[in-house]
Amino acid sequence: MTTNETVNRSEKSGPAPAGKPQRRGFFAAGQYIPYALLLPAIVVLVGVLAYPLFRLFDLAFQNVNRYAYLVNPSLSKYIGFEGFSKILGDHQFWEVVLRSIYFTAELVILSMVLSMLIALLLNRVSNWARVTVITVMMFVWAIPALVNGQVFRWLFSANGGVVDYLAFLVTGDESWKHYDWFADPNVGLYVVGASVIIWGALPFLVLGLYAALTQVPAELTEAARLDGANAFQVFRHVTIPVIRPFLMISAALSFIWDFQVFAQIFSLRNTSPEPGYWTIGTYLYMNGIVRSRYSESSVISIVMILMMLAVLVFYIRQMLKIGANER
Repeated sequence: MTTNETVNRSEKSGPAPAGKPQRRGFFAAGQYIPYALLLPAIVVLVGVLAYPLFRLFDLAFQNVNRYAYLVNPSLSKYIGFEGFSKILGDHQFWEVVLRSIYFTAELVILSMVLSMLIALLLNRVSNWARVTVITVMMFVWAIPALVNGQVFRWLFSANGGVVDYLAFLVTGDESWKHYDWFADPNVGLYVVGASVIIWGALPFLVLGLYAALTQVPAELTEAARLDGANAFQVFRHVTIPVIRPFLMISAALSFIWDFQVFAQIFSLRNTSPEPGYWTIGTYLYMNGIVRSRYSESSVISIVMILMMLAVLVFYIRQMLKIGANER
């Protein structure tokens, strides 16, 4: 039994709205689409890397060299963690690791700073100058690393080197005409080696940073200047926060490339780098290829991979923090 008041209220309120039909299935609401798009790439990576990584870890627990591998395979046997103990207990290995860390830190810092300065300059020059610089950088980027090493070996040669001749013209000191940049490994590695590697890394970093700088909204920089901020304050508080994701990506990639650098040092020292020039990449080559210590080189590779993974974990955590702050 209903009253007139109940009927009037029902007529005013109208029928209850129909519920929105719920989509069902794997791609409901689109939340699984990114994972589905990533799946083919993951399958390819696993297919390409699974067996080499398995063989790498398998060799690390064996005692395999060229003779045991090619002449008498019966000599190969599993030795457990003995190979790890031998490598991790070798003072030369840790000397190489420390040298690689110092060298990588130098390369990453200098390349990032120089690239940022050049990118800021490109943002201010005329269009024709910008196109010229970018064209030259693309040409430098196309040159193989071994060729860059050969060119810099000639530039810094003690007999007729261009750098020695220019130093003589500037200083007037005859001793510069035959200065040997490679006599001291510290000078040869941290000056000449760093120069050739940074030279090859600049194009990618400069072009990437320049593209990132073009994404900084002009309204933000103009508002900061109207508030009284100087050029450095605008760069620190406006530009850097906007381009921070690319800075993180480029720094992580630079670390990965520079930590395992090999071709430039190999070419600079005419395919025979001395122990003072050994970084982790050249040390791995000397043990695995020259000395044919396959198991020891596998251990070195595993340690190298773990060190790079530690940096990648730090990088991913920072990127996730940046993403969370931007939401």
